[in-house]
Amino acid sequence: MKNGSTGHKDWRFDENIAPVFVEHARQHIPNYEAVTDKCARYCTLNLRKDAKIIDVGCATGHTLKKLHQQGFTNLHGVDNSEHMIEYAPKEIATYVLSNNFPKDQYEMILCNWTLHFIENKENYLQSMSDSLTDGGTMIISDKTSKDTDMIKMYHDNKLKLGVTKEVIEEKQKQLENVMFINSAEWYHKKLSELGFTVTVMDADWCFTTFLCKK
Repeated sequence: MKNGSTGHKDWRFDENIAPVFVEHARQHIPNYEAVTDKCARYCTLNLRKDAKIIDVGCATGHTLKKLHQQGFTNLHGVDNSEHMIEYAPKEIATYVLSNNFPKDQYEMILCNWTLHFIENKENYLQSMSDSLTDGGTMIISDKTSKDTDMIKMYHDNKLKLGVTKEVIEEKQKQLENVMFINSAEWYHKKLSELGFTVTVMDADWCFTTFLCKK
């Protein structure tokens, strides 16, 4: 979709991104591998191997692959990009193509770097909470800061990882109309209102990872 005022295209997880998504994520998301590793490790230490786990915004299934490698057998993913799901391994999980959360009963909900693309987060968080079993857990990673100095440091880190200044600036423009950032304090408040105990698992540059227990 073209932005009429600036002439640039809004960001999309399209057929160009899907084949290279993991490498792209490693360059653009701080601690991408470390956070997905922590998700897999937490599940390994705290859940049965047949526990029902869903990855929200599963993309090409990178986190689900790590869970499968740890022996988990009841894996599910949801994403709104058909191109991303096309590259996800179908033999290890079931996938839903949707903008909505697939309501069921899950023991673990993973939602990494997804909610900042959803404008009405409160309804989505409510749907996730309603679909969590008693005693269930959510892990949520999201962009939580628009602080100018933090963004400068975040962009500097991208440069060190080989992303060019031109690519950084273009992506920033592409994200303007499709990224809806809420603060870490906002997440603490909303998740607490839903009955979760919230702990910060990871925080770097503009991003925060929350461990949410009912």
